[in-house]
Amino acid sequence: MRRLAIAAAPLAALALAVSPLTAGGALAQTAAATASRGLTPAEVGTWITGLGGRVGPVQTENGLTFFTVTNAGLTWAVFFYGCEASGCGEVQFSAVVPGAGATLDKVNAWNRDNRYLKAFHTAAQTPTATVQYDIVVLSGEGVAQLADPLTVWLQLLPKFATGMGYVPPQ
Repeated sequence: MRRLAIAAAPLAALALAVSPLTAGGALAQTAAATASRGLTPAEVGTWITGLGGRVGPVQTENGLTFFTVTNAGLTWAVFFYGCEASGCGEVQFSAVVPGAGATLDKVNAWNRDNRYLKAFHTAAQTPTATVQYDIVVLSGEGVAQLADPLTVWLQLLPKFATGMGYVPPQ
């Protein structure tokens, strides 16, 4: 199975772009331009597809908009929050890992020992561990701003799944 290919790209220094010290006096007199709210599910899906991920159709269930991604034996979802007509202000990568190995102790150990991805346990007949990574989307930055978070996600998701006892189907 083909893995997503992410090229490391440095992000612009946000502090320099929005610093009131570098803006000058004319900024206060200029009307704000109408900016995009963030990213649309379609543009994020197209971007991930271009990186080699298998992206499912955009769905809306119970007020949540999302699509699934299959890559390297794992399926995960991209959820969109804070959406308006021009785009969504927040994105969340999320995966549910099923199996008897997904115990509360393992999830607690993950949260204690790892940064970035948060996890929770659901006790059921087949216990699951859910792992999530939240991203605040900046207006006008495009999908490239997801490159670093997606790299972190793709590095840590297999580690999490393995730690919960998940073995991808062969």
